[in-house]
Order: sequence, then C-alpha cells, then structure tokens
Amino acid sequence: MITKVLKTIEAYQMLSPDSAVVAGVSGGADSMALLHVLQSRRKDWPELKVTAAHVNHCLRGAEADRDEEHVRRYCQREGIPLEVLKIDVREEAAKRKLGLEACGRAVRYEFFRRLAGENGVIATAHTLSDLAETVLLHLTRGTGLKGLCGIPPVRENIVRPLIDCSRREIEDYCREHKIPYVTDSTNLEARYSRNKVRLQVLPALKEINPAFEEAVGRMAQSLREDDGCLCEEARELLGRAALEKGGWSCSVLSRGRKPVRIRAIRLLQGASRPEARHLEEIDRIILAGQGGVSVPGGLDFHANRGVLRTVPHKKRKIPQ
Repeated sequence: MITKVLKTIEAYQMLSPDSAVVAGVSGGADSMALLHVLQSRRKDWPELKVTAAHVNHCLRGAEADRDEEHVRRYCQREGIPLEVLKIDVREEAAKRKLGLEACGRAVRYEFFRRLAGENGVIATAHTLSDLAETVLLHLTRGTGLKGLCGIPPVRENIVRPLIDCSRREIEDYCREHKIPYVTDSTNLEARYSRNKVRLQVLPALKEINPAFEEAVGRMAQSLREDDGCLCEEARELLGRAALEKGGWSCSVLSRGRKPVRIRAIRLLQGASRPEARHLEEIDRIILAGQGGVSVPGGLDFHANRGVLRTVPHKKRKIPQ
C-alpha cells in the first residue's frame, strides 16, 4: 500500500520534502494509517513537518472521549505533535443554524485551516472506498458531472494521499504495521444513508464486480479531466466578463454555455458549496441581468443593470 500512496502523492504533487502538514486524525483505521504513512515519510524527508489534529465533537459521549485519548496516547508514544479541539457540535450547529454533519465538517476544516496557516498543507484520510460511497450517494440524490467526480485528490491546500487505497488495503496495512485504531460504533448503524451504502449497497455491487471501487476511481479520474476543461473555460469566461469598476458583465456571462456558466458561479463561490437550486437561481439572474440570490454560508449574488456583483452573505440585504 505504501508504494501506491507514494505514487499518489507524486502524481498529484501533494507534498514537498519541506511541507508543513496538518493531518486530520479521528483515531479510526484510515486516519491512523495516514498519520503512520506521513510520519514514515520523514525518514526520507527529514524536513517534513507533521502535526496531528483531532476534533472531539462531543456527540458520542464516552466513546468520543475514548477516541481523543487514543489519539493522544499514540501521538505521545510516537513523538508526533498533536492539537486537539473539543467542541459541542450540537450546540454549535444550533448557533449556526446548520445540520450536525455540515456543522461538524465546517468546524473541522476551520480548525485545520487555522493550524495550517497560509503555507501549510491539510491531509485528510479519504479513501477509494469513501470516493465510491460518495459517488453512489450523489447518484441517489441526482447529480451532474461534478457529483460523479466524487472526492478530489487535491483541493486548494487539502490533499488526500489515501484516495487510491481501498478500506480493506488500509486495514491490512494497520494490521501489518501493528497500528492501533478505534472504531466509531455509529459506522455500523445502517440507519444512516452512507452506512447503508457501505454495509449493503457496495457489497452487492462487488458481487457483480469485485473491483467496483477501482472502476469508480477510474471513472472519477476521467470525469475530473473533463470537468477540468470546463472549469478552464469558466475561468476564461470570467476574465472576459470582468469589468474595470468591479463586477462582471451579465451579457458576456450569458454568452457562455450553461455548463460553463455554472462552473463560473462555482468559481466565484470559492470554498463554499452552493446547492444546485442556488446555482440555477444565480444563473437565472445572470440571464435576466437583474435580481438577487442569497446563498447561506457563501456569497450573495446581486445583478443590477446587467452587472453581477457578489457580497459576503448577510453583510447587506440583497434587493429582489
């Protein structure tokens, strides 16, 4: 497995010998294997800096505290710097008016970004199995090209060195290297959609094709290349539409094909993830040259007299 991970790191230029890496570590097999791989890489790259980051969401009581203690003990034993954030995500979600999953993700990445700073790299333990599950979940809800691409190996300063490795390979790696890990009991409950895909749907598909996860990985890679071409067109469209006094010409944007316009909107949104309905609403005001769309957690879009502008959400009221 280690050879496959190193090839992935090289292929996507995820790390350099002197990178400062913040590794998200939950204590599960995937993240413990990731931490072990990164720490092992320091034998050849002594300037590589690895910091483990653990978030206790306070959602699973004693089990969550057990996970935190497990990560603390392992990092202390291996001499790995560790940063821990303990936060009541249920309470935080109520404050932010977000679902538990969305809030947990937001809290984690805010913590990781704070630790990484401007020049650091964030490494997460997403696997090939996670990618296959994500694509299947997107299919159940209806999706487009972006959804079929699954989880990108690299996004901004976030890298996923295990993205070409299946969960079975990772568990075998942990056994081989005697890496201790904990199991989140909620991962075994089929009442959650992702768990149902993991526990019931994927095994059925693997009966048809034992290499189903690898097949999804190849498909996702191919579609990412196609999506990359459309994103490049979108960047060029935004460049042509940009106005000297700020904003973008709705007329110029409207000349782009819809898949390109939608990607241009995504590029303007940056790291946030607007829902499909918001993308459609923003596209409509671009075509009309007039109107406003408020995107929770992202930017608000305002078109007036044929000029599209963006402002941070809730900073000002968007006229309709």
